[in-house]
Amino acid sequence: MTTIAQQQQQNANAEQYKKVQQLANLGQCKDGLAIIEGLVKQDSSNANYLAYNSYLLAKVWHDKQLDEGQTMPHYNVALNLAKKAIKLDSNNAETQYCYAFTVGVMNEFASNKQQLANAQIMKNHIDKCLKLNPQHSGAYHLLGRWSRRIAEFNGVEKFAVKTLYGTTLPVATFQDAANAFEKAYVYASDYLIHQYELAYTYYEMNKYADAKVWLNQVIANTTYKGDDAQMVKDKCKKLLEKMN
Repeated sequence: MTTIAQQQQQNANAEQYKKVQQLANLGQCKDGLAIIEGLVKQDSSNANYLAYNSYLLAKVWHDKQLDEGQTMPHYNVALNLAKKAIKLDSNNAETQYCYAFTVGVMNEFASNKQQLANAQIMKNHIDKCLKLNPQHSGAYHLLGRWSRRIAEFNGVEKFAVKTLYGTTLPVATFQDAANAFEKAYVYASDYLIHQYELAYTYYEMNKYADAKVWLNQVIANTTYKGDDAQMVKDKCKKLLEKMN
């Protein structure tokens, strides 16, 4: 039987978790991380707590833009949290997403062969996330990144992958990437990084006019207060300079 004190604690935790979700949606990941780490200390068997801890930890350290030696220890912690979350509840969009996200950011430091293996792992978890929640903006963002990376391989590189690693790359186009980023924007229109990545995809498609519309929209934004706001705006300005 639940005591009054236990019920009060459960209610308090529920309010704190709701706050974490709100902060994550606002891009204020540092503040959200501090809260979710406290919740995990109280209940390390809650899959949602573990999933958000994993995602926010990986996101915060990814945005610091530090080298591999400084970043990977934190990514490894995030990956272990994601594994625990999925083990507890694999039928959960957030546990699938946090795993895909962490593998994705770790891939930036991986060898070419490991990147190919990770890409398949990442895609599997993205697909599972979107099956569970077809409106998950973060998963569409990852799908956009995944599709664009595959599209960036030219014919010679695809042949090299087949020759060196004995594997054939999946098929994805820049338009697939743009479509995914557009959906990410639809379901989380305030999040600037979705708009930047869509613009960058248009840039790679040589659709400079479309890219500039999105880049200028990000730069002009005054409402988004996420931790990555200035970093994303700086990226937009640099990309605009390349096209002018």
